[in-house]
Amino acid sequence: MYKLENHMEAVTRQALKEYMTKVTLCCTCERCLADILALTLNQLPAKYYVSLKGEILTQWESQNRPDQARIMAAIVRAAKQVEATPSHD
Repeated sequence: MYKLENHMEAVTRQALKEYMTKVTLCCTCERCLADILALTLNQLPAKYYVSLKGEILTQWESQNRPDQARIMAAIVRAAKQVEATPSHD
């Protein structure tokens, strides 16, 4: 059985972890982090792969600076949105 993976999700999770170590603007509870991740992923194109070859090609393609900058910009926008209207009290 093949497993479908979204490379953008893995890259975005890692970028969000790095972002949260540098910024203290918003809540870091599990719910807020999930909201930030969901909002971010909804702003980015999905990059799915099924095979190891597909994973390697996708990783190689996503190493360019514009992708990294686009991911970080989407995280910042999502974090600001969650901070302004968190899903909890």
